[in-house]
Amino acid sequence: MRPALARSRLRCRNERPLCRGPLAMTAPLVDRLANQAHALLRDGRAEEALPMLDRLGRLGAPASAALRAEAMLQLLRLEEAETAADAALAGTTDDARLHRLRARIRLARGHHAGAAEDAATAVMAAPGDTAGRLLLATALLEEGRHDEAIWFLGEAWRADPGNAALQARLGQAFMRAGRHEAAAELLAHCEQQAPSTPGIAALRAQAALLADDAPEAERLARAALARGIVEGAVHSVLAHALVSQGRLAEAGPHFAAAARLSPASHYLAHLAAASSGTTQDRAPEDYVATLFDGYAPHFETSLLGLGYRVPGLIRRAVERLLPAVAAGRASLGPVLDLGCGTGLAGVALSDLLHGPLTGVDLSRRMLEQAAAKHLYTSLRQADLTAVLREEGAAYALITAADVFCYLGDLNETLALCRQRLAPGGLLVFSLERAEAGAGWRLGPSGRYAHAPDYLAACLKAAGLQALECREEALRRDGEASIPGLLVAAHAIGH
Repeated sequence: MRPALARSRLRCRNERPLCRGPLAMTAPLVDRLANQAHALLRDGRAEEALPMLDRLGRLGAPASAALRAEAMLQLLRLEEAETAADAALAGTTDDARLHRLRARIRLARGHHAGAAEDAATAVMAAPGDTAGRLLLATALLEEGRHDEAIWFLGEAWRADPGNAALQARLGQAFMRAGRHEAAAELLAHCEQQAPSTPGIAALRAQAALLADDAPEAERLARAALARGIVEGAVHSVLAHALVSQGRLAEAGPHFAAAARLSPASHYLAHLAAASSGTTQDRAPEDYVATLFDGYAPHFETSLLGLGYRVPGLIRRAVERLLPAVAAGRASLGPVLDLGCGTGLAGVALSDLLHGPLTGVDLSRRMLEQAAAKHLYTSLRQADLTAVLREEGAAYALITAADVFCYLGDLNETLALCRQRLAPGGLLVFSLERAEAGAGWRLGPSGRYAHAPDYLAACLKAAGLQALECREEALRRDGEASIPGLLVAAHAIGH
């Protein structure tokens, strides 16, 4: 017997599974692992599924990438989830299930155009699939394409008129589109026909609140609670309805209840902390993004109705402190607009600009509104402190209109602003004013107020000198005005 053949037969005796063929021996194991992982993922136990998914990957199981994508989505490891979904989709173009999975991942990442593309592909591959249509409508709504979303949902509901979830989503789409009467009618009919539909009571109350009928929103939310519906969304809408009526003390317990029932919501956690007087040194990023994503469609209309003055105050401060710029004898730029929102400060300064204007905001929808003004050289969705920490351009002007009211401790932010100012550069910002000696405090509105003496200490520690610190009314709040400070500072020694 030849030595090589002898060694081969010896391996067959010692490693019998390999000689019987890897597919034949591993197929039952792959099926068992895949079924177990699928069951764990179905129960939301992604962490426990990971060892099985690792082994499936080592075995080269075709299903491992899709299962891993689902697990990473559950664990909110979204970049890894999308990478796994890409791998699962490699070599196939018509798998509706995989396209729905990647659409869900992209929605979670805020990549709404990509999510809409995947969901549309899933619908084309499986036209009668309700889940695909719902995903497509959700992505379209997130992109602000309300009429398209309403059309797809309407078609799906007409094909399945007994589907309460579809009817509720259609009502929500009308609500997002600002068609409040249609939304109220659909949601009321849905609740009448299928009162156990998840979230329907909160949606009805929210629709009333968005239609500027806070008393009706309160009535609907209280009626839902009286029926024994225990949902964070119901408490949240009730709290917001009470705030809209100026009843902040009554809203507090409902914000707290909403936060307990929705522990993953930083938005509700911050409002609960604000209403209870709990101290935290800044509003969470998720709170700010959620708040202003919701405000974006009607932000400017609402603020102008409240006599919002800050962009104009910033403009006048620049004119006073940079008279050559105001007279057109000198150029202004580059400018960094922190918390730029829909771009109102950019509008106020637009005719003075002779250099790049960069806007930074946490809210994607606010940035979309700013982009539509065609004033900004670049717009970034990011936390302002992260942007200020980056190495990069020095700015002739840094503005922050109603931004620092979402920060308590100002020391780090002011120090970072100082580092990014060019020689002779200005920092101009507004604050809500607290009484002397109060330091900073978080109010029931979810915003922070700062005392003038606290501000002076922060500016000094940051190496900044106040050129102006003017007491100004920032806007109206009901019948009262919000007392504020308009501050202009430059770096000491510049």
